[in-house]
Amino acid sequence: MSNYFRTHKVAATIGVVFALLAMASLAAIAVLNSNLLRSPIEHMIAGKTGRETKITGDVRVHLFSWAPSLEISEISIKNPSWADKPIMFSADRIKVSVSLGRLFRGQILLPHLSLTKPAIDLERDRAGRTSWNLGAQSEVSSGDKKAPRIPPILSLTITDGSLHVLDEVRKLRFEGSLVAAEQSNTTDLSAFKIRARGTLNRKPFSLALDGAPLHDLTPKTAYTFTAKVTAADIRLDTTVTVDKPFDLSRLTVRFVVTGEDLADVFYLTGLALPNTPPYRLAASVRVAGTTYTVADLEGRVGSSDLSGRVVVETRSKVPKLTGRLTSKTLNIVDVAPALGAPATGKGDSLSAAPEGAGPKNSVTPAKHVPKPAVTDYQKLHDRLLPDSALQIDRVRGMDADVHYAAAAIITPKIPLKGISFHLILDKGVLTIDPLAFVLNRGKFSGAVKIDARKNVAQTTIDMRITNIDLSQFKSAAMTSAPLTGFLEGRMRLTGVGDSVHTFASSAQGAVSVIIPQGEIDAGVAELTGIDVTRGLRLLLGDKDKKTEVRCSVMDFQAHKGTLAAKTFFVDTTDVLIHGRGDIDLQDEKLNLALKGDPKQVRFTRVRAPITVGGTLAHPSIGVDVRKLAGQGAVAAALGTLLTPLATVIAFVDPGLAKNKDCSSALSHTTEPVPAGEPVQPR
Repeated sequence: MSNYFRTHKVAATIGVVFALLAMASLAAIAVLNSNLLRSPIEHMIAGKTGRETKITGDVRVHLFSWAPSLEISEISIKNPSWADKPIMFSADRIKVSVSLGRLFRGQILLPHLSLTKPAIDLERDRAGRTSWNLGAQSEVSSGDKKAPRIPPILSLTITDGSLHVLDEVRKLRFEGSLVAAEQSNTTDLSAFKIRARGTLNRKPFSLALDGAPLHDLTPKTAYTFTAKVTAADIRLDTTVTVDKPFDLSRLTVRFVVTGEDLADVFYLTGLALPNTPPYRLAASVRVAGTTYTVADLEGRVGSSDLSGRVVVETRSKVPKLTGRLTSKTLNIVDVAPALGAPATGKGDSLSAAPEGAGPKNSVTPAKHVPKPAVTDYQKLHDRLLPDSALQIDRVRGMDADVHYAAAAIITPKIPLKGISFHLILDKGVLTIDPLAFVLNRGKFSGAVKIDARKNVAQTTIDMRITNIDLSQFKSAAMTSAPLTGFLEGRMRLTGVGDSVHTFASSAQGAVSVIIPQGEIDAGVAELTGIDVTRGLRLLLGDKDKKTEVRCSVMDFQAHKGTLAAKTFFVDTTDVLIHGRGDIDLQDEKLNLALKGDPKQVRFTRVRAPITVGGTLAHPSIGVDVRKLAGQGAVAAALGTLLTPLATVIAFVDPGLAKNKDCSSALSHTTEPVPAGEPVQPR
């Protein structure tokens, strides 16, 4: 141990000797001509920054003090050659002093730093190259980033400063002013000011930063300032505390942010967040180097609450977000924009370019337009499948590992009680596995994978239905559900495209469901064979009459966006129902027919299939008018009763275990619907 201290004492002595020799040399130069230091200072700055540096004014050194100072006039540091402006930094005058006592102890402390007319230009081009990434790799986009570490400054004054920022990735451009007034005898909380105005993705942007005088600071005294940012509909209010001025690697930030669409925060943060309805979020962020820890995130997105913990790591070129988020209550309508449905905001989003702005690039999503306030987004347009494009460049621009769970769900149609998923975004591949929708009785679960590494995204969906009780699907006007039993199913589809609609339009795979045993409203079963007398009596009279479902199998094969019914039958006690036709997912048109064969003689039976036409968003159910006219009342009643069944027709699972009733029924399903009764589109 004594050798350890002896070695360090020798090293400290050598350090002091070299420091004294350096001071003596500087003193000699200062006495002769301080301007002799101009070239060495230029080379020193150029070596540290990798940028050409020029000093055209005088250099003055004041050594005979415990805080020797250096004063430089007319200094400029160049930008890289690709930048829009040639100069990154310039100033009429810089004066900086250094604590001699701290320097001898191996520490750098600046008692005072003053800048006169500093002009700062910061730029990032479309390729991601940044002008502020200094050093040997300055021409390349920042990779292994390190947080800026500025020596402690006890007093800072800035006079007539200006700031210019151009960021082609974030679509940010603004001009601002910098002022730091030295007012040691006042408590003015805005003595330090930054004011900036410009545009963010062609929308108005402003920044106002205010802090107390940067005077009489100490390295151990925290410094706090406030900042307000407005960008189109975004409002960001922050309070920033620097633990040790000016060590920007250790910060605590308290913020409140509001806006119309959380995805627009990309322009401020570079994080690829989902589209949302209007939001308000608050949190405290702890900055430690390149790690940003959000420990107490809370707020609302639409009418849903959101809370949790998030960590963002920015050391590498691609930031990574890790988090666990929860909602006590999730309104399912608030999830719709994330799936590509129209937003319900006011239209002043950062994603909306002004009229005549020209074509959008890949970063800018589709234009938002004002939408009426609604509770069901499907009412906004004729298509059921959302067609907003996935922003592939954003998915490639970050990684993520996020767990989410909602304890309670608000939904107008489906009896959901919980949602949970684990999302991983890794090098342009987005995987959600597991993804689970828990109903009151039963579960819809599986995995989704979106590969966005190429220009056209490739998607795979593999979802299973497990023990979904069909009795929970009924309208408010019904005393009981028209179909009961437990549904098992599976959906496995692959496709390409940057939206749900384009994916569905190219889908390949299978969609299958099985009801091994249950009950169906007897009127529905009878009317598939159009036994007018018995069907109407059951529908309009004995509404609670049920008939046993011995087995039901619905198997659709998907090819280039068309779901074709390969096997479709419902075997009941009295009627064997066959189905055929297809669903065109590109145009969302339904082209199906259901035909029932009574197992007993029906003297009033009319042979005419029930047709299911229209679109996914607006289905129409009726009777083939070429075979039977004047049955509008029957068709209307049938449509009401079949609505719950249509809700679950898309659930699938081709590999379920055989049921004894299904095994028996399969031997009776070989008879096709007669060829003379084609399906007629509605």
